[in-house]
Amino acid sequence: MFTGLDLAFANTDILQAPLRPVEPVILRSLVQAAREQRRVRLSYISLSSGVAEERVIVPHTLVCTPLRWHVRAFCEKHADYRDFVLSRFRGVPELIDASPHSLQSDVLWHTEVSIVIAPDQRLNATQQAILEHDYGMIDGCLELKTRAPLVSYLLKALNLDLHKYEADPLAQQIEIRNRHEVAEYLIGS
Repeated sequence: MFTGLDLAFANTDILQAPLRPVEPVILRSLVQAAREQRRVRLSYISLSSGVAEERVIVPHTLVCTPLRWHVRAFCEKHADYRDFVLSRFRGVPELIDASPHSLQSDVLWHTEVSIVIAPDQRLNATQQAILEHDYGMIDGCLELKTRAPLVSYLLKALNLDLHKYEADPLAQQIEIRNRHEVAEYLIGS
């Protein structure tokens, strides 16, 4: 965005979210397994159980969100494609045999979802015009396209929650115009 500007980093600051540490051996193993479409056995601790347990997964894509890295993978325990936070893997992964579960088999990954955002309708016309300019909206809306499994992450990055409506429109600022179409792709819904 600022390419070509000679800011020399004077009078600028960059907000850095804390990095979640990922062991290099885990990252190398996941990348290798994804490249070779292999199964990998490792230990994973989820927030829901709080206990590290062995998982066999077939990773296909590393994903960076504004707050963390995760891997999209087929999970043999749940017989489904899931997202795994990289910092929650433990121990030394074991690469095992090839798997028929691939990137091409992940139907949701190949499903494109459009999220239409617009200024909060409760704002006055001047405020709405400012937000339209801020976000580069055309005709009062901006269509954001993403993969279905990434919908929740994009909404979090925009500070939008389909289940919560801010009482103060200045706190909310933008809203989702196609809430019903988007809702079916939220993780956990």
